[in-house]
Amino acid sequence: QEREIWALPSFLNYFFNLLAEPRLAYTGAERTGTRSGPKMKLSMMGFCGADDSVDPRLLAAISARYDWVEWGVLFRDDKQGQPRFATFEWIEDLKTVNEDKRMGLAGHLCSKYAIDLLKGDASFVRKMHEEHGFTRFQLNATAANNVDSSQLGAEGADALRRVAEELPGCEFILQANDETEVLWKPLLASSPPANLSFLFDESKGLGVVAASYPPPPPEGVRFGYTGGLGPKNIGVQMGKMQSAAGDREIWVDMESSLRTKLEGGQDIFDVYKAMACIRVAIEMGLKPGK
Repeated sequence: QEREIWALPSFLNYFFNLLAEPRLAYTGAERTGTRSGPKMKLSMMGFCGADDSVDPRLLAAISARYDWVEWGVLFRDDKQGQPRFATFEWIEDLKTVNEDKRMGLAGHLCSKYAIDLLKGDASFVRKMHEEHGFTRFQLNATAANNVDSSQLGAEGADALRRVAEELPGCEFILQANDETEVLWKPLLASSPPANLSFLFDESKGLGVVAASYPPPPPEGVRFGYTGGLGPKNIGVQMGKMQSAAGDREIWVDMESSLRTKLEGGQDIFDVYKAMACIRVAIEMGLKPGK
């Protein structure tokens, strides 16, 4: 109870210090210059794993100032309520806070939720979109997320295409790595729907930092990069992305690096770390802000 009373003033004090002293947010974070040559564009920065350890009102406060920030909520039936996996009570509170549906929200679908969608069942996605304001849905179709994508094959790719066409107001994201090739390669090779995007993530959601990034897909296909990103390396890694993407528009996403363990052992979603990454994007000139 004592920490709950302390947390909100502490966050606000930190937040207002950011406005007065912009350099505070990225002290210690590596940065690189990307101002010469083709200028990569950053459409959004995603922070995944928002859960019951953070008040949705804090997320809304950041979103109100930086509308290019996206909060990722993980859905996995066998882990809901554990750290990184918000309870549905928390998600209902988020719905109340996001009543005007202006926050950037992404549902990261694991296990049953990903499998259902890849079998053509869009009922859960439709509900999260229409009732809660989620606009993007990422399919984490890897073994680490309790999905055997090799068993889905071409049928899964066809089902995802149909769902994307059925829900044009949503954007669907496929993790693109060697484990999910059976899904993303056929879609990429056959004119994917405009609302189907690809997230290059060879770490398969395990937080492994990429040494380099693959070249972009054909023009007109949205894509992003991820893999071990966080406040200590986001500047350097976005410089590497610049080398791969050229003047294309990308988004970035991160999860593992945003966790902090408190003295009592509680594993929390750390908005301080998210703010540090936001400040680096601004400092690099990739997004506006103060």
